[in-house]
Amino acid sequence: MSAKPPKEKRTVTYEPPSKDELSNFLGAHKDEYHEIWIVLTKKKRANPQPVSFSEVITEAVTHGLIDSRTKSLDDEKYGVRLTEKS
Repeated sequence: MSAKPPKEKRTVTYEPPSKDELSNFLGAHKDEYHEIWIVLTKKKRANPQPVSFSEVITEAVTHGLIDSRTKSLDDEKYGVRLTEKS
C-alpha cells in the first residue's frame, strides 16, 4: 500500500453563503488545500450569519476535516481553520 504524497502547502479562504454551498465547496476542494479557512459573521452583528459555527464543524467532520483554531478577522467576522484529520 503506497502512502499519499504530501499536500502542497496551499490555503484558501471561503465565506459560505449557505450550509449547502459550504458542503459543496468542502466536497469539491478538501483535497486541493493544506488548510481551509471558513469565514463566519460574529453573532453580535445585526446581519444574521448564513452558516453557524456548529454547521461548519458538522460539515467539516462529514468531509473528513477537523477544526484546529479560530481567529478574529475584524469586528464583524472570524475565521475557522479546517485541516485534514491526521
